[in-house]
Order: sequence, then C-alpha cells, then structure tokens
Amino acid sequence: MSNFTPAQASAIAARGNVLVIAGAGTGKTHTLVERCLQLLRDGASLDQMLMVTFTEAAAAEMRARLRKALQDELQAAT
Repeated sequence: MSNFTPAQASAIAARGNVLVIAGAGTGKTHTLVERCLQLLRDGASLDQMLMVTFTEAAAAEMRARLRKALQDELQAAT
C-alpha cells in the first residue's frame, strides 16, 4: 500500500465497518476504492459491501473509479 497516509492505510486494512470523514480533496474516494479492492482480495464479495456517499455525483465518481480499478486488476491478472 503506497501513497497512503497512516490514517488512510489504517482505514484500508481495518476489519469491520469503517466511517471515513474528511474534507474535499483528501483522498476519501481513493481510500474507499482501495479498501474495497483489498476486501475483495481477502475473499469478500461485492454483495457484502455498502458504500454510502452524500451526493449522486460522489456515488457516480466512486462507481466509475471502482469499475476502472476492477478492470485494471482483472487485466493485470490475465
């Protein structure tokens, strides 16, 4: 896990539920996408995850980033 602050790395590696609160531009979406990827690597399934945002635009951004990250992971595995 590179390019993450200690707090972000802790959120990514944490077991159980996580609440991420931070200002704009601090890497919340990047952190949550990496957390989702890590959970999947550890054997979780997407239907076991819930990610909540306050706006539809933020939700769309998170979906787009997660989709790209998953595509990148799949491409790297083949």
